This record gives sequence, structure tokens and C-alpha cells, in this order.
Amino acid sequence: MSDEPKTKFRPRNPLSWPNGVVPRGKRTALLALLEDGEQVLWTGSPDARSTLRTQGVLWLFGIPWLALALAALWAGWIVRDWAIPVLLPGLAFTAAPILLAIYVGGTIYAITDRRAIIRHDALGNQETVSVHFGDMDEKLEILPVRPGIGHLYFASGMATDLSDVDHTGKLAFRELPDAEGVAALLERVRTGK
Repeated sequence: MSDEPKTKFRPRNPLSWPNGVVPRGKRTALLALLEDGEQVLWTGSPDARSTLRTQGVLWLFGIPWLALALAALWAGWIVRDWAIPVLLPGLAFTAAPILLAIYVGGTIYAITDRRAIIRHDALGNQETVSVHFGDMDEKLEILPVRPGIGHLYFASGMATDLSDVDHTGKLAFRELPDAEGVAALLERVRTGK
């Protein structure tokens, strides 16, 4: 009995997941994106803790806002009709890091024998970006975020409204654990060495 998920599309070569366990839902979504005979060589995800760490700064605004708004509401300084508009900014800034971590949890990165794939599927946003090796930048760039975590930039000239594209149009695997190792693998695969 095969351990592959049941889907309508089957590649000629069965998938192998060399770098560990990929959750079934993400695996099924990635399997549906593959072309005939395409093999997955690496899969990964952004580091959710790193996202919480960088976006957690929003809590420095949200939690005090909520505390002051609740105190003002309790003290009677704010009319009850205005409670919701006064509390909303604090709630938004407090919830934002958690929602961003959930969004990151629905992301999978993959390198196949033909291209790099980024698949987002969380919080009602489904987005897939695929870049064939021939369309990638000649030189890969790594932007360290903190020790062991970095952004791996591999394509330029992308639409800036995509999730993993910065303001200059560069696409990256973001918040990537072992970005140097993944860059070395991507370089070996795309150059055939």
C-alpha cells in the first residue's frame, strides 16, 4: 500500500521527501502542482518562531493600548458606545503576530528538479509562485535575519504584490532555517553539479 496521498494527478515518478515529514495537507497541495515526471528534492517552511519574534514588536503597542482602553472604559472615561472603536486598534496589534505566524504555518517551500515553488494556503489566502531555474537570478543572495535564519533571494523582476516579494521585486524563501545550506542545494540542482 502506497503512502502517497490519493489525488487525481499522479506524477510518473513517486515523490520522495528527503528532508523529513511534510504534513499531509501540504504534501497533497504540492503534489497537485507538479508536472509529469517532476521530482521534489527539498521541502521546507518558514520558521514560525522567527516570525513571532520579528512581528512581536506589535505587542509593545497592542497590549498597552488594550490595558489603557480597558482601564479608561472601567473608570468611565470612555462612553460604552465608543468601547469597540477604542479597543479595536489594541486588538488588531495584539492579534497580528499570531495571525502572521498562522499564515507562515500554511506555507511550504519546495525545490524540484526543474524549479522552486512557494505555496501559501492559510487564512483564506491561496497563492502559488513557481520559478523555473532558467528564470532565476544568476547569483543567489542571502539576507541573514538572525543566527541560523535568513531570507534566500533567487528571482528578480517579480510583482511586488506577491507575499514573498520585497519592494524591489526580489522573490525569496523568507525566514528560512539554514538558508546557506538550502542555497548550496539550489545552486547544485540548478547547475547540475
